[in-house]
Amino acid sequence: MLALGVPIRFETAGQPDTMSRVTVAVPPEEFEARAAALVARIDAGGISGEVIDDLESLRSLWQELAPRDRPAVAGAAGALAAAQARAVRAPSLFQDEQVEAELALRGLDRIGGAAATPVRRYAGAREAGALLAHCGLETFRPGQREAVEAALARRDSLVVMPTGGGKSLCYQLPGIASDELTVVVSPLIALIADQYRRLRVGGHPVAMIASGMAPADAARALAEVRDGVARIVLCSPERFASAAFLAALGRRTVDLFVVDEAHCVSEWGHDFRPDYLRLRGVVERLGRPAVMACTATATEQVAAEIVARLGLRDPLVLRAGFDRPNLSFDVIALDGAGARARKRLLLEVALADPELRPAIVYCGTRREVEEVTEWLRASGLQAAGYHAGMAADERAAAQHRFMEGDAEVVVATSAFGMGVDKANVRAVIHWAIPTSVEAYYQEAGRAGRDGRPARAILLASRSDLGRLITFIKRSAVAPDEVLAFAAGLGDGVEIEAPRDDRERIRLGIAEQAGLVALEPAGGGRLRIARREGGARAVASICGAASDRAWRAYRAVEQFSSSEAGCRRRALLDHFGDGRAGAPAGRCCDVCDPGTIGLPDPAALTLRRGAVTRATSGGEPAPLGPADAAHVEALRRWRTEASEGKPAFTVAHNATLAAIAARRPRTVAELAAIRGVGPTFVERYAGAVLAVVAADG
Repeated sequence: MLALGVPIRFETAGQPDTMSRVTVAVPPEEFEARAAALVARIDAGGISGEVIDDLESLRSLWQELAPRDRPAVAGAAGALAAAQARAVRAPSLFQDEQVEAELALRGLDRIGGAAATPVRRYAGAREAGALLAHCGLETFRPGQREAVEAALARRDSLVVMPTGGGKSLCYQLPGIASDELTVVVSPLIALIADQYRRLRVGGHPVAMIASGMAPADAARALAEVRDGVARIVLCSPERFASAAFLAALGRRTVDLFVVDEAHCVSEWGHDFRPDYLRLRGVVERLGRPAVMACTATATEQVAAEIVARLGLRDPLVLRAGFDRPNLSFDVIALDGAGARARKRLLLEVALADPELRPAIVYCGTRREVEEVTEWLRASGLQAAGYHAGMAADERAAAQHRFMEGDAEVVVATSAFGMGVDKANVRAVIHWAIPTSVEAYYQEAGRAGRDGRPARAILLASRSDLGRLITFIKRSAVAPDEVLAFAAGLGDGVEIEAPRDDRERIRLGIAEQAGLVALEPAGGGRLRIARREGGARAVASICGAASDRAWRAYRAVEQFSSSEAGCRRRALLDHFGDGRAGAPAGRCCDVCDPGTIGLPDPAALTLRRGAVTRATSGGEPAPLGPADAAHVEALRRWRTEASEGKPAFTVAHNATLAAIAARRPRTVAELAAIRGVGPTFVERYAGAVLAVVAADG
């Protein structure tokens, strides 16, 4: 079997090898050696995504064995099957709360059940209207029909639509139109998982392959792609470093290749990913199908680079309007003595208005997230913090509380929001100036996705610009750094695909400059081929990247300036949208200064001690050695209370630790603990207080 019940066919002599098409001579010793190594890895660490890739590679090697050699390695194949069986009987990976929470954050906790939905395969004409009706829809949004028809005609296209404009339908309809394969690449696993669930529940033949998936789901998806079951495969760009994934694609005719979040291919973009630079080569390797590039945040310069880097041929370029009529854009300047304290008061005043909740507050640093969260909690608001430095179950719990309405405000870094679809967010407030206009507009666009009036408020301090300058200098990659990194890579060796952002960028620059060539190897690794020269190209690429960072800085500095004109017009101009803005209500602080609805920052009366870090009952007391038993008792209670759902949906580990340390005796004492909201109190207060009392 292959990974939790999905069979891998190692047919012995006398049995037909229905998967084999070409037989070439491969030494049986190679198969035995690799099988033995894989058995050791499975016994030591279970079945991971990398093991699945290597199992698929070994499967291909089996197909290449001469029929007369297969009986000699039957023992090795049997040992491998036995190792997989032992791994299946091992304790479940999902018993670990942090792993469970990480899967939930990436949207991978609910994809297994969707696979059980019966598939209904489209068998009608390749016509946009018929495909729309098959999906139960009646009308196209602006630009969708044209994009669908271009894909059906196998024409390249660049689709630029704002968040919520319906980009995904543009490639989903062509994807289900025939048995040929549509490949959809996106860097956002949570969004991939969401699309997969929606399509699968709708009965459409779709597969999803991404790191972190349960081994059974990953193996099933590979089989569906390889065997022609799936018409659409959703994947992250890193999967093209997997030989097994490429082998599965090689067995199919690819009709459409979709690059979602295509601004990631552009070094002018605010979310550049070196992995995207390899996609053009992947397209050529797959026989050059039609390519559709989709993005929500592409300036004209970024759009031009997307076309060039992906090699789009005579593309249909669709640019839907960037205006969000239901959003108003306000920039409030806070500078001078006491600016930070006034900013805090203004934030509290804004969020005291129920019309501005639910709300997302974006901060520039993790420390600011923690401080602002505590301030808001101290003011009586149900606020949850979220940043990448928090434990996975804390982040998952914060996201869950916000999505369920238990927390009306989430305070977060830019790590929050990708894949979070909450339509009724009434305000997005930036505590600090973001890194770029693109990042600002993407985050502000998470407000008002239900079409009702919503607000984007930027609390701008000149001191924020100093933080951005420091960030630019710290994140810059020098040519010598890239050259030293490339020099340390051996020729012909295999390396793990870099996970660290800085290493990914070094490798991406080295590849782009021609210092190295990369080819996928087994287990998601990369094979390095060293090349001569490239030093001048490295210097040019690093210099251009620095120039772009400073241009982005100047653009966001100008947008946040008190001397700027209409904020809506500035945003439309930045993205090359020459159409007139059409606000449904308020426009911005420049056009409608009398209806901001917030006090003049200069008129705010500062409270004594307002600039100090807030303290409240939410601060956990330190745990002592004797508290371990109390924590364990609370964890046993949580397991029962969760009724099979993830543990973080009840409370994360830090909240249990705080309860164990503080030993609340009343509902009020319990409610003062960080992570305990109204829903928790309503559902669990009695049971928790009983556990605390019974445990001494």
